[in-house]
Amino acid sequence: MHANLSFFQNVPPKAGTPGVVQESAPSGAPGGAPTGQAPPPPSMISMLFPFLILLPFVWMMFRRQKKDQAARASLKKGDRVVTQAGLVGELVELAEPVSKLKIAAGVTVEVLSSSLSPLAAPVKKDDVKLDAKVATEKK
Repeated sequence: MHANLSFFQNVPPKAGTPGVVQESAPSGAPGGAPTGQAPPPPSMISMLFPFLILLPFVWMMFRRQKKDQAARASLKKGDRVVTQAGLVGELVELAEPVSKLKIAAGVTVEVLSSSLSPLAAPVKKDDVKLDAKVATEKK
């Protein structure tokens, strides 16, 4: 088993092996720099580049969290809400860590308040007809 693993190792051939060209040792480092000197340190821009790429994503994430918190702050008893899990119901009691949600007649569940969002009002068929009529009149 150990003999089969030897082909994975990067072992140079022994000196004098027929058919193998031996490279001479390099006289200096690439780029003409003398041997023993370290390359110059990376510039400040190249070190900050990954952070500059991530900055817009972090900004959008915090902006989204602010909107969600504002939407949760506007909730009141009796509002139609949806949880992150998809449960839709009426808000019975709003408390900070846990709120109560009525999902059916006689069925009340406790959910984390941080998972609640206001439920968008469904679009009525009459609204769609009016919008189509206004769009055709504008043409």
